[in-house]
Amino acid sequence: MDAIGRLARGTNGLLFSSEADYPLEPFIWTDAAPFSADLLYTLTTLPKDSPVTQVDLNAFFAPMIHLDPDPTADALARSTRFKNLRRLLRRLLSDLTVYKLGTIEMPTFIIGRLADGRVAGLRTTVVET
Repeated sequence: MDAIGRLARGTNGLLFSSEADYPLEPFIWTDAAPFSADLLYTLTTLPKDSPVTQVDLNAFFAPMIHLDPDPTADALARSTRFKNLRRLLRRLLSDLTVYKLGTIEMPTFIIGRLADGRVAGLRTTVVET
């Protein structure tokens, strides 16, 4: 199975929760232009002067992995899936970076490089008010 297939399988049915729940969608950068953080705007409808924030991968996944002192079976299963997804991202992609664009309802990209040099990752939306 290729990297995108593995990411799709790892994210199937998984929602990233902030103040709203959004799916995690795998992508590969196929544009002929070399990838840069500025090119993320081409993947969104946001104006180019919208703020871009970089977030550490562990910090980004922390809310999905952290468990309450007495977690439910569903919470344990969800935490395990997010830990497995984080491990899969680290295995498949180098130079991992998380970018949040805009404010409040933020298109968010987990981006890295595949072994063949192509840029790939996951897209979701994070809501922070």
